[in-house]
Amino acid sequence: MSESKNESEYDRVQEERLPTLYEVLLRKSTAPLDSWEFYTYLSQFPYAIDYLDFWIDLMAHIRLCKDYIRGLRDSIQWSSMADAEDDRDLEGKEGQRFSLTSSVLLNALLNEGYLDHDDNHRISLFLQGNTEESQYISHLVNTWKVQSGSNEKETKERKETLPSMIDLIIRKENKEGRSRISSKQLANSAMGICNIYLMSPEQSPKYLINVPDGLKKELLYKIRTERRHDPEVFDDLKKLAYQFLEIDCFPKFLSTVALHNIHDQITNWRFTNELKKEQNVHHSMSPYSNYTALSRIATGLFVLGLGFWIGYVLIFLHYSRGIRVVTIVPFFIGCYSIVCGFYQVDILYAFFGYTQLLMDDPITFSKEYTNEPERRKAPTFFRLLGGRSRLIVIQHPFTRQLLFKRGIWCLCLVLIFTAILTVIFSCVPSYRL
Repeated sequence: MSESKNESEYDRVQEERLPTLYEVLLRKSTAPLDSWEFYTYLSQFPYAIDYLDFWIDLMAHIRLCKDYIRGLRDSIQWSSMADAEDDRDLEGKEGQRFSLTSSVLLNALLNEGYLDHDDNHRISLFLQGNTEESQYISHLVNTWKVQSGSNEKETKERKETLPSMIDLIIRKENKEGRSRISSKQLANSAMGICNIYLMSPEQSPKYLINVPDGLKKELLYKIRTERRHDPEVFDDLKKLAYQFLEIDCFPKFLSTVALHNIHDQITNWRFTNELKKEQNVHHSMSPYSNYTALSRIATGLFVLGLGFWIGYVLIFLHYSRGIRVVTIVPFFIGCYSIVCGFYQVDILYAFFGYTQLLMDDPITFSKEYTNEPERRKAPTFFRLLGGRSRLIVIQHPFTRQLLFKRGIWCLCLVLIFTAILTVIFSCVPSYRL
């Protein structure tokens, strides 16, 4: 009941404002202000898109940490049930005491909240091996180290971090040999982020510029020397990346996508490799699809010039005012095209609730969009306006209202300019040359 209430409250809020960056990154917003369109927009700016790529990879790393903790919880619960049903594998008093200590340690970690996969702080404490908040856990860890004399060499090789110790315990008690995420995978994931974004412009393919050198060196030291891979180790860089996206990138994205419904198709240089894998991909060569705004203005100037020509011909051939009113047609079409191209707001699109994507590519409509047919369904006569292949339904209510109001403003301008030109060319005295 509470979840449905929260969803209705969120839907109501979305009718009153544009989404925040946090909502877009969490994929809570709807088209056209969704995470993919934001990613597509930033792909025009190589250095800006690197920050968004870093954010995505960091979120993947945090999810991996949570899945690791969740796997530990499941393994501990399964191991406790198995030990309760069958203890035949225990051999001798020492084995019983060692297994008992391991079981107590695992259950204590579970009961004291160190394995809470919904708490990032707790996850970081566990992955750092920080048990100072619980003297009981610290005592059990030390006891386990003393009683695991036969495994002393192996634990030393793993530097006796708490996650590696728990991995060792789980592996020994994993009687069915079930696969799960290990702390080594977390370390490799953290190291991979460093290699991609923090090493140097020559070594890192997506090197983050404008990051303080002190922050980079500190982060590299913690990950490469201290072997940290917990979520909190990236906190400072995470805040810096979020602030950059929120202050420098997101407002420009909103002003481009939320205030306009026609866009020139951006280049797809970042997705060249993916596109090469596609078969029978159709790319429109029409200027109305690739350069929508400019082509509308050019068409409008041409039709407007045609209207002037018709008007002057009718005036100097001494046609009556009633016949000269026909100039309203080219004047309206010309003014419509110029105003729409100048403001990048198509009036018909705004009234029918459609907008154009920034890029038309096969990977745009990936499995991330489960409602693809509805997104792309558009009236056939929109083909005359150009860029129909990139049309989608505006799903965000406030954006639809915003564009509808801008469409009314553009329509008023079109009608005013058309009326002025039509009156001038219809009411001036005619003269036969």
